[in-house]
Amino acid sequence: MWREFTQAYLLSLSYDGSGFKGWVKQPSTRTVQQILEDAIKHLIKKVPFKVLGASKTDRGVHALDQKVLLQLDFEISNLTSFLHGLNKKLPPDVRVNTIQRVANDFNVRQVVQKTYCYTINDHQFDIFRQRYELHWTKGLIDVDKLKKWLTLFVGNHDYFCFSGLKNAERSSFQTIRSIESITAIRDQDNRIKIYFQAKGFIRYQIRMIVGACLQAYLNNPRSHEALIKLRLTGEGDKSPFIVDGKGLCLVGITYQQGSEKQTYKED
Repeated sequence: MWREFTQAYLLSLSYDGSGFKGWVKQPSTRTVQQILEDAIKHLIKKVPFKVLGASKTDRGVHALDQKVLLQLDFEISNLTSFLHGLNKKLPPDVRVNTIQRVANDFNVRQVVQKTYCYTINDHQFDIFRQRYELHWTKGLIDVDKLKKWLTLFVGNHDYFCFSGLKNAERSSFQTIRSIESITAIRDQDNRIKIYFQAKGFIRYQIRMIVGACLQAYLNNPRSHEALIKLRLTGEGDKSPFIVDGKGLCLVGITYQQGSEKQTYKED
């Protein structure tokens, strides 16, 4: 039942997505939203509240800066103490980084930019980092060659063929989107990092783009340049390639400057 709350707070969350079925609350399933709501209930007892995430991360996807709007009907007198108490109630794979007061009409999904990073390890398997990266076993990747394929996806396109949307959902979603930039680097730890920046992404979009580019890199005839360009018009069949969610991380979300007030974080 819809209701209007009198107070609003913006939280920044980090989480290891390995043990979650995504962000969105689902019945009898461990999700980040459910774990966060359970922790909040421990602190404020039976007081009504609502949480809304800025990004609906998928199963296994991680976050360094997921933004969450917390709405309730009383003012939190000590935000630092509330933050500390919340983190004490949360499991080790979820952490609230900061909390800040925002206007009651703050729209958590009206973002300026979202940044995601996909990580590929094309070297030796690392047992301690394997939950956060795709282990690539088909030889060392030429990053410059991979960039050729990634560049095809920058700009304004119809990404339906590179999304998890079903045909019946097509009319309910805006599939024509703009990706502002895709940057691929090999970092100091010898991992390939692919950064995506846009106002928003469709379900599985980044994972399907990475999958299509890796297959094009391997000269797979089901993912060549002409076919990718056709699919980016929204026509043709869907790309059949999708990489594992564990390599994807929500790095940051930015809003229009001045939309937030003083930020509180734990020492």
